[in-house]
Formats: sequence, structure tokens, C-alpha cells
Amino acid sequence: VTTDAEYGLDESKAIQNPLLRSGILLKNGGKLIHNDNIYELNSEEGVLTAYEAMNLNFDNTDLVVLSACETGLGEVQLGEGVYGLQRAFLVAGANSVIMSLFKVSDEVTTELMSEFYKKWLQSGDKRKAFIEAKRVIKDKYKNPVHWGAFVMVGLDK
Repeated sequence: VTTDAEYGLDESKAIQNPLLRSGILLKNGGKLIHNDNIYELNSEEGVLTAYEAMNLNFDNTDLVVLSACETGLGEVQLGEGVYGLQRAFLVAGANSVIMSLFKVSDEVTTELMSEFYKKWLQSGDKRKAFIEAKRVIKDKYKNPVHWGAFVMVGLDK
């Protein structure tokens, strides 16, 4: 059995890396959260970290949708911008990312995303479809907590 120390990885410093503290919880990932030691988050499969996502090939990906709560959050690094999931997918080659900046309602998110995909398929213009879908949700739900969390960043290729 090898340890992180044998590979020259200082676990206390690695956990400070914002790309290792931001990720997507996948199948079996919930088991890792219930462990007492948060430093073992990557000891099993179940979490795709921003660092791992950044090293994937998304060169032919037009859009990544991160519709869960607070997927647009990250840590600001001087001279670098925000380190987090959205940056990881853009660095990996995705043209655009839709993400949320705060907690969102599952039901309203489902409505927003359904409206967005319908409009995108009709128009072929993802940015316009996104704006129009948000407008539909805004007309139905006046409170910005329902529609204001979602933003799209990236290119309009």
C-alpha cells in the first residue's frame, strides 16, 4: 500500500487547492461525505473534482449545464479569476457553461431547463434560448430567487 506522502503529496496543502475542494457528487459519492475525515474525499470513486474535470477533453462540447445549487461558486485567485467547476469545464474545452450562483428550487430549475432546451432546439441559438427561458420563468415566478441564480458564461460558437 502506498501513501500520499510516498508520492510527495502533502495532504494538508492539497486540500487547500480550490480545484480539489470543488466537485460533482456522483454515484456512491454520498458515502464519502459521511466519513469523519473530509481529507479522504478522493479516496474512492464518487466525486469528480474540478481538477479532474479540468483535465478531461471537452473540445467538441458546445455546452455544459451545471444545474445544481451553487455550481458557479469557487474561490477567487488573484490574477486568475474564479477557480471552480465552471472554470474547469471551460479550461477542458467546453464552449459555454450554465451554472447557478446560489441555492435553487428543483422544481423551478426543471421548468427552466425544459424551457431552455425546447427554445434552443427551435432556434439553434443557445444564448438567446437561455435568455428567453429565463424570461418565461421570470414572468411565472416574480421572485429572483427562482431565476436569478442561473448564468451562462463562455463563447457563442
